[in-house]
Amino acid sequence: MTGKNKLSNKMEIQMFIHCGLCIDEYKNTPEINTKMSPKEYSRIQAGWTVKGLQIWCNRHNCNVMNIDFEGQHHPANVTIQKKIHR
Repeated sequence: MTGKNKLSNKMEIQMFIHCGLCIDEYKNTPEINTKMSPKEYSRIQAGWTVKGLQIWCNRHNCNVMNIDFEGQHHPANVTIQKKIHR
């Protein structure tokens, strides 16, 4: 998908979102940070709320981010890009 107002389903993340408590544990625990990346240690989930979108840490059972769209509707691409296996 290209062009104005088209959202790609390719990986475009420029900065990952992590739970601050997980990052503190990761930084301060060599048994963890020598065996895996922050991405592998992370246990977050994202989902829709009545007002917008929330990111939740399953490891610490706490909020990471809660976004209020203030009643606005935003474009979203929810298609899946299939990988071609050869």
